[in-house]
Amino acid sequence: MSSKLSVLRVGFFLDGFTLKKVNEYYLKYHRYHARLDFRALKGWVRDYATKLFGREGCPSEVEAHYYHPYTRRIDRDEMSYGNGMDRFEKQLTLAGFEVHYNISGDIDRMGPNMQLVEDAYLYAYYHKIDVLVLLSTQGQYSTLPERLKREGVPMLLLGWNFDYEKDNTTIYWRTDASLRELSGYYVAMEEVAEMYPPKRAAERNLFMLPYSARPSHSSVWRAYLQKIVESIDNPELNYEKGGYEKSPALARLG
Repeated sequence: MSSKLSVLRVGFFLDGFTLKKVNEYYLKYHRYHARLDFRALKGWVRDYATKLFGREGCPSEVEAHYYHPYTRRIDRDEMSYGNGMDRFEKQLTLAGFEVHYNISGDIDRMGPNMQLVEDAYLYAYYHKIDVLVLLSTQGQYSTLPERLKREGVPMLLLGWNFDYEKDNTTIYWRTDASLRELSGYYVAMEEVAEMYPPKRAAERNLFMLPYSARPSHSSVWRAYLQKIVESIDNPELNYEKGGYEKSPALARLG
Protein backbone atom coordinates (compact mmCIF):
# COMPACT_ATOMS: atom_id res chain seq x y z
CA MET A 1 0.00 0.00 0.00
CA SER A 2 1.25 3.46 -0.86
CA SER A 3 1.99 6.02 1.83
CA LYS A 4 -0.81 8.21 3.13
CA LEU A 5 0.54 11.17 1.18
CA SER A 6 0.26 9.41 -2.17
CA VAL A 7 -2.72 8.78 -4.41
CA LEU A 8 -4.86 5.76 -3.52
CA ARG A 9 -5.19 3.75 -6.73
CA VAL A 10 -8.40 1.71 -6.74
CA GLY A 11 -9.08 -0.99 -9.31
CA PHE A 12 -12.83 -1.48 -9.74
CA PHE A 13 -13.65 -4.68 -11.62
CA LEU A 14 -17.32 -5.26 -12.41
CA ASP A 15 -18.66 -8.70 -13.28
CA GLY A 16 -21.28 -8.13 -15.99
CA PHE A 17 -22.93 -11.49 -15.35
CA THR A 18 -23.78 -10.43 -11.79
CA LEU A 19 -24.72 -6.91 -12.82
CA LYS A 20 -27.17 -8.21 -15.40
CA LYS A 21 -29.06 -10.13 -12.72
CA VAL A 22 -28.87 -7.25 -10.22
CA ASN A 23 -30.25 -4.74 -12.72
CA GLU A 24 -33.01 -7.14 -13.71
CA TYR A 25 -34.02 -7.54 -10.07
CA TYR A 26 -34.13 -3.82 -9.26
CA LEU A 27 -35.82 -2.90 -12.53
CA LYS A 28 -38.52 -5.60 -12.64
CA TYR A 29 -39.04 -6.94 -9.13
CA HIS A 30 -37.85 -4.37 -6.60
CA ARG A 31 -39.97 -1.36 -5.62
CA TYR A 32 -37.34 1.01 -7.08
CA HIS A 33 -37.98 -0.10 -10.69
CA ALA A 34 -34.66 1.46 -11.64
CA ARG A 35 -31.20 0.49 -12.93
CA LEU A 36 -27.90 1.15 -11.24
CA ASP A 37 -26.14 4.37 -12.21
CA PHE A 38 -22.57 3.49 -13.21
CA ARG A 39 -21.14 6.92 -12.54
CA ALA A 40 -22.72 7.07 -9.08
CA LEU A 41 -21.62 3.52 -8.29
CA LYS A 42 -18.06 4.34 -9.26
CA GLY A 43 -18.14 7.41 -7.01
CA TRP A 44 -19.49 5.37 -4.11
CA VAL A 45 -16.70 2.81 -4.56
CA ARG A 46 -14.06 5.55 -4.50
CA ASP A 47 -15.47 7.14 -1.34
CA TYR A 48 -15.96 3.83 0.47
CA ALA A 49 -12.46 2.58 -0.36
CA THR A 50 -10.81 5.77 0.91
CA LYS A 51 -12.71 5.48 4.19
CA LEU A 52 -12.12 1.74 4.57
CA PHE A 53 -8.37 2.06 4.16
CA GLY A 54 -7.99 5.22 6.22
CA ARG A 55 -7.28 7.55 3.32
CA GLU A 56 -10.05 10.12 3.69
CA GLY A 57 -8.98 13.52 2.43
CA CYS A 58 -6.27 12.01 0.24
CA PRO A 59 -6.46 12.00 -3.55
CA SER A 60 -7.69 8.82 -5.21
CA GLU A 61 -7.99 7.35 -8.68
CA VAL A 62 -10.37 4.63 -9.88
CA GLU A 63 -9.37 2.30 -12.71
CA ALA A 64 -12.79 0.93 -13.72
CA HIS A 65 -13.40 -2.14 -15.90
CA TYR A 66 -16.62 -3.86 -16.98
CA TYR A 67 -16.51 -7.50 -18.11
CA HIS A 68 -19.29 -8.57 -20.46
CA PRO A 69 -20.88 -11.97 -19.89
CA TYR A 70 -21.38 -12.10 -23.67
CA THR A 71 -18.99 -12.65 -26.54
CA ARG A 72 -18.72 -9.96 -29.18
CA ARG A 73 -20.85 -11.82 -31.75
CA ILE A 74 -23.82 -12.18 -29.39
CA ASP A 75 -23.53 -8.52 -28.42
CA ARG A 76 -23.81 -7.53 -32.08
CA ASP A 77 -26.89 -9.69 -32.49
CA GLU A 78 -28.52 -8.00 -29.50
CA MET A 79 -27.64 -4.56 -30.80
CA SER A 80 -29.97 -5.13 -33.74
CA TYR A 81 -32.90 -4.92 -31.34
CA GLY A 82 -33.17 -1.18 -30.89
CA ASN A 83 -29.44 -0.72 -30.23
CA GLY A 84 -30.02 -1.41 -26.53
CA MET A 85 -26.55 -2.84 -26.02
CA ASP A 86 -25.01 0.09 -27.84
CA ARG A 87 -26.70 2.55 -25.47
CA PHE A 88 -25.64 0.41 -22.51
CA GLU A 89 -22.00 0.53 -23.55
CA LYS A 90 -22.16 4.29 -24.07
CA GLN A 91 -23.36 4.64 -20.47
CA LEU A 92 -20.38 2.60 -19.31
CA THR A 93 -17.95 4.61 -21.42
CA LEU A 94 -19.32 7.95 -20.22
CA ALA A 95 -18.94 6.72 -16.64
CA GLY A 96 -15.27 5.94 -17.29
CA PHE A 97 -15.40 2.15 -17.60
CA GLU A 98 -13.29 0.16 -20.03
CA VAL A 99 -15.45 -2.56 -21.58
CA HIS A 100 -14.20 -6.13 -22.12
CA TYR A 101 -16.04 -8.84 -24.05
CA ASN A 102 -16.15 -12.47 -23.00
CA ILE A 103 -13.62 -14.51 -24.98
CA SER A 104 -15.26 -17.89 -24.46
CA GLY A 105 -14.97 -20.26 -27.41
CA ASP A 106 -18.63 -21.18 -27.01
CA ILE A 107 -20.47 -18.18 -28.47
CA ASP A 108 -23.82 -19.41 -27.19
CA ARG A 109 -22.63 -19.52 -23.59
CA MET A 110 -23.44 -16.63 -21.26
CA GLY A 111 -21.54 -16.62 -17.97
CA PRO A 112 -18.86 -14.89 -15.91
CA ASN A 113 -16.04 -13.46 -17.99
CA MET A 114 -12.95 -15.17 -16.58
CA GLN A 115 -10.56 -12.75 -18.27
CA LEU A 116 -11.35 -10.51 -15.29
CA VAL A 117 -9.19 -12.70 -13.03
CA GLU A 118 -6.06 -12.49 -15.19
CA ASP A 119 -6.44 -8.77 -15.84
CA ALA A 120 -6.98 -7.97 -12.16
CA TYR A 121 -3.95 -10.04 -11.19
CA LEU A 122 -1.74 -8.29 -13.74
CA TYR A 123 -2.76 -4.89 -12.39
CA ALA A 124 -1.71 -6.07 -8.94
CA TYR A 125 1.47 -7.81 -10.12
CA TYR A 126 2.75 -4.71 -11.90
CA HIS A 127 1.76 -2.48 -8.97
CA LYS A 128 -0.77 -0.47 -10.95
CA ILE A 129 -3.33 -0.53 -8.12
CA ASP A 130 -3.22 -0.39 -4.32
CA VAL A 131 -6.68 -1.88 -3.70
CA LEU A 132 -8.99 -4.03 -5.80
CA VAL A 133 -12.79 -3.80 -5.58
CA LEU A 134 -14.73 -6.65 -7.19
CA LEU A 135 -18.46 -6.49 -7.77
CA SER A 136 -19.57 -10.09 -8.18
CA THR A 137 -21.45 -12.97 -6.60
CA GLN A 138 -19.79 -15.74 -8.61
CA GLY A 139 -17.65 -18.50 -7.14
CA GLN A 140 -15.64 -18.75 -10.36
CA TYR A 141 -13.65 -15.74 -9.09
CA SER A 142 -12.72 -17.34 -5.75
CA THR A 143 -9.07 -17.84 -6.80
CA LEU A 144 -8.55 -14.10 -7.16
CA PRO A 145 -8.32 -12.99 -3.48
CA GLU A 146 -5.39 -15.29 -2.70
CA ARG A 147 -3.51 -14.29 -5.84
CA LEU A 148 -3.92 -10.63 -4.97
CA LYS A 149 -2.87 -11.26 -1.38
CA ARG A 150 0.46 -12.64 -2.59
CA GLU A 151 1.09 -9.31 -4.32
CA GLY A 152 0.13 -7.30 -1.23
CA VAL A 153 -3.13 -5.99 -2.71
CA PRO A 154 -6.24 -6.27 -0.51
CA MET A 155 -9.60 -7.08 -2.09
CA LEU A 156 -12.99 -5.63 -1.25
CA LEU A 157 -15.92 -7.73 -2.46
CA LEU A 158 -19.26 -6.11 -3.27
CA GLY A 159 -21.81 -8.93 -3.08
CA TRP A 160 -25.57 -9.12 -3.46
CA ASN A 161 -28.17 -11.37 -1.83
CA PHE A 162 -31.84 -11.11 -2.77
CA ASP A 163 -34.88 -13.15 -3.67
CA TYR A 164 -38.07 -12.51 -5.63
CA GLU A 165 -41.10 -14.22 -7.09
CA LYS A 166 -41.12 -15.13 -10.78
CA ASP A 167 -43.73 -17.33 -12.46
CA ASN A 168 -44.95 -18.61 -9.08
CA THR A 169 -41.40 -19.60 -8.15
CA THR A 170 -39.11 -17.99 -5.57
CA ILE A 171 -35.76 -17.08 -7.09
CA TYR A 172 -32.81 -16.89 -4.68
CA TRP A 173 -29.65 -15.02 -5.67
CA ARG A 174 -26.72 -15.35 -3.28
CA THR A 175 -23.05 -14.40 -3.14
CA ASP A 176 -20.87 -17.49 -3.29
CA ALA A 177 -19.82 -18.43 0.26
CA SER A 178 -16.26 -19.35 -0.73
CA LEU A 179 -15.67 -16.07 -2.57
CA ARG A 180 -17.03 -14.14 0.39
CA GLU A 181 -14.90 -15.97 2.95
CA LEU A 182 -11.68 -15.60 0.98
CA SER A 183 -12.10 -11.89 0.30
CA GLY A 184 -10.43 -9.62 2.81
CA TYR A 185 -13.39 -7.25 3.01
CA TYR A 186 -17.07 -7.66 2.16
CA VAL A 187 -20.01 -5.30 1.65
CA ALA A 188 -23.62 -6.50 1.45
CA MET A 189 -24.74 -4.24 -1.40
CA GLU A 190 -28.43 -5.07 -0.98
CA GLU A 191 -28.22 -3.21 2.34
CA VAL A 192 -26.34 -0.29 0.81
CA ALA A 193 -28.93 -0.05 -1.98
CA GLU A 194 -31.70 0.44 0.59
CA MET A 195 -29.87 3.53 1.84
CA TYR A 196 -29.95 5.22 -1.56
CA PRO A 197 -33.43 5.08 -3.12
CA PRO A 198 -33.74 6.96 -6.42
CA LYS A 199 -34.87 10.48 -5.50
CA ARG A 200 -34.55 13.80 -7.30
CA ALA A 201 -33.29 15.78 -4.32
CA ALA A 202 -31.04 13.07 -2.88
CA GLU A 203 -27.42 13.98 -2.10
CA ARG A 204 -26.37 10.70 -3.71
CA ASN A 205 -28.22 8.24 -5.94
CA LEU A 206 -26.94 4.77 -6.74
CA PHE A 207 -29.77 4.29 -9.21
CA MET A 208 -30.85 6.09 -12.35
CA LEU A 209 -33.95 8.15 -11.72
CA PRO A 210 -37.15 6.81 -13.29
CA TYR A 211 -38.07 8.97 -16.29
CA SER A 212 -41.08 10.47 -14.51
CA ALA A 213 -38.85 11.59 -11.62
CA ARG A 214 -36.21 13.32 -13.71
CA PRO A 215 -36.17 17.12 -13.62
CA SER A 216 -37.60 18.86 -16.64
CA HIS A 217 -37.87 22.55 -17.41
CA SER A 218 -40.86 21.86 -19.63
CA SER A 219 -42.89 19.60 -17.35
CA VAL A 220 -45.97 21.85 -17.57
CA TRP A 221 -45.73 21.99 -21.35
CA ARG A 222 -45.27 18.22 -21.52
CA ALA A 223 -48.37 17.71 -19.39
CA TYR A 224 -50.31 20.07 -21.64
CA LEU A 225 -49.25 18.20 -24.79
CA GLN A 226 -50.01 14.86 -23.19
CA LYS A 227 -53.56 15.96 -22.42
CA ILE A 228 -53.98 17.17 -26.00
CA VAL A 229 -52.77 13.81 -27.35
CA GLU A 230 -55.10 11.94 -25.04
CA SER A 231 -58.00 14.06 -26.25
CA ILE A 232 -57.15 13.38 -29.88
CA ASP A 233 -56.82 9.64 -29.31
CA ASN A 234 -60.04 9.52 -27.26
CA PRO A 235 -62.06 12.59 -28.18
CA GLU A 236 -65.27 11.55 -26.41
CA LEU A 237 -67.01 14.37 -28.24
CA ASN A 238 -70.80 14.61 -28.01
CA TYR A 239 -72.81 16.53 -30.55
CA GLU A 240 -75.35 18.62 -28.66
CA LYS A 241 -77.37 21.66 -29.73
CA GLY A 242 -75.35 22.30 -32.84
CA GLY A 243 -71.93 22.06 -31.22
CA TYR A 244 -69.33 19.69 -29.76
CA GLU A 245 -68.81 19.23 -26.04
CA LYS A 246 -65.18 19.24 -24.93
CA SER A 247 -63.66 16.01 -23.74
CA PRO A 248 -62.80 15.92 -19.99
CA ALA A 249 -59.12 16.38 -20.75
CA LEU A 250 -59.65 19.47 -22.89
CA ALA A 251 -62.17 20.87 -20.47
CA ARG A 252 -59.59 20.75 -17.66
CA LEU A 253 -57.20 22.73 -19.83
CA GLY A 254 -59.62 25.57 -20.01
